[in-house]
Amino acid sequence: MNNDEIKKEQQEMKINEFIKELKETLELENVELNEDTNLRNLEEYDSLAVLSIIAMIDESFGKQLSAQQFADVTTVNSLIEKIGLDSFE
Repeated sequence: MNNDEIKKEQQEMKINEFIKELKETLELENVELNEDTNLRNLEEYDSLAVLSIIAMIDESFGKQLSAQQFADVTTVNSLIEKIGLDSFE
């Protein structure tokens, strides 16, 4: 394995950990979450969920996102992009 492959694998692991934490934050039990999941289609995704996600991102990444910044977040992947892929390296 070269350095790029190792970096990509570590990034995927961190993204998987984030998705697991996101699932816990949203209190999803019988829902499978992945990068393509549309958050807006989840019954549990509401304004309180957004605030919980904002707090989790601040705690986990030290990044402060506003509720306004969530306006264009649709999928888990778009949320990851909003946080910044560099945060998962």
